Amino acid sequence: MILRGVTSLAGYPPGLYINEQAVPQSDEVKTSDFIPAFVGEFDRGPVNEFVLISETPTKKLHEIALPVLGSVDKPNAGNALLDHLKHAKVKKAAFVRVLGSGHATASLTLNDRQLTPAPTLRVSAKFPGEYANIFTVEVAEGGAPDTFKLILVSDSGTETYDNLSMSPTNARYAVNVVNTSSEHFVLENLHSTDPSNPEARPAVKAKTQLVGGSNGAAITDNDRLGSYDPGTGKRSGLKLLEVIGNIVTDVAHINYSSPTVDDALLTFGEKNNCTTYIGTGSAPGIDGAITYRDTYDSGFGQMAMNYYRSVTGQRLSAACLSAIVHVKGNIEDSGLAVECPWIVGADMEFSFDDYQRLYEHQIATFQLKPSAAGDGSLAWRMSSDYLLAKTDEAGEVISDNENRKTNRRRLNSWIERQLAAVAAPWQGRAMTKKMRDDAERRIRTFFDKLKTPGNPETETSKIEDYSIVFNLAAKNIDQFIQDIKVKHYNTAEWILLNYQGGTNVEVSQ
Repeated sequence: MILRGVTSLAGYPPGLYINEQAVPQSDEVKTSDFIPAFVGEFDRGPVNEFVLISETPTKKLHEIALPVLGSVDKPNAGNALLDHLKHAKVKKAAFVRVLGSGHATASLTLNDRQLTPAPTLRVSAKFPGEYANIFTVEVAEGGAPDTFKLILVSDSGTETYDNLSMSPTNARYAVNVVNTSSEHFVLENLHSTDPSNPEARPAVKAKTQLVGGSNGAAITDNDRLGSYDPGTGKRSGLKLLEVIGNIVTDVAHINYSSPTVDDALLTFGEKNNCTTYIGTGSAPGIDGAITYRDTYDSGFGQMAMNYYRSVTGQRLSAACLSAIVHVKGNIEDSGLAVECPWIVGADMEFSFDDYQRLYEHQIATFQLKPSAAGDGSLAWRMSSDYLLAKTDEAGEVISDNENRKTNRRRLNSWIERQLAAVAAPWQGRAMTKKMRDDAERRIRTFFDKLKTPGNPETETSKIEDYSIVFNLAAKNIDQFIQDIKVKHYNTAEWILLNYQGGTNVEVSQ
């Protein structure tokens, strides 16, 4: 049944309803940023929550990440990634932390001051992981009568909270004070006795180390792929990244590659219409990389070879570096054009013939090339920028390498996803003539701005031209948008875009 202007399904019999509501009339079209996402090992951070960081006018991405994910100076692969993101000046990124099966949140139970002591307060690390083992807690007398002081020490510094109370009605209630202020600790009141009783305060205790954390279990492919508990809704690993698969544009595992993980990552890319970057597994040398490359055929992934070191010595895979340069550069430019001045060396040195072989087999890597500065200096830039796709959707072998350009697939994916958002107000609704007119105007405005941005000083033209065909007799948005083609810069052909609308339905039980 089609409903019009209904704000609630209360009182309607069970069934499936399409609720047609007022459509926004504004032609203002906003598109989301390009957001890289990375799955891997960090020194700290949540295991069952993704971290999405956006720079602010006063804080850089790596500064915001420090309390949650750890310092760029720490040895884990994820912290090495943060160092490269810092140098590349990437402003927004999503992160998923993985740990071995033995991880747990470290905690310490403090007893009260009764003659027969009972547990009164539990101090826990805010995020699980090995780093939690070095957290310590000290209890001292408070500066005011019948209060206590907590001194909480982590590898990032010391937090001191004075004049605390165990009473929830007190303005200095310990649980409220610490849980709203601390970046690393969480308190839980165990209610050992009447909270107004001074004996409920934790006993004075010298600095004591938290127990728990990680048991050092090795990270497996299954840990990286992650899990999903339908009962609690908790996710981990790549399955956790699925939660924001609709907004991330460039995805890689941090310094890790295996057939199982890479295959799952490519599936993620195809499902979410985004670009993924994979390594060459444990393949030895160029011959091994070429053999590994022949096992894949996907239009949503790029294979990148080698590892590169930053000026501060942090090592990062070519796959992660490729994701960074594609997000860092303008979308209409190839990743080939982005220089990495912070890169000072590579694990393997390639000759001209090596680069040629990698190019012929569609394996990306980075090469010292003349800098765009034009002063004779060299800079690390991508030497090739191709997808893994060998065949087209019809199964025919792709003969023209231009059709495999990673950046073209990225731009197409981005446009397709943004178009779905632009057309969202009309999805699942029976369209009137006025709604078709509104939809056409808004969609044309979207493509006009891709071709000619409203503010050329801050935006760049994304496409050279476009064509679109509408069915003015269509009853829904899927039929209304019939044919969309875009022409990218530096190409002769027009590329047909994919568009698939959705149905906005409400179900009443």
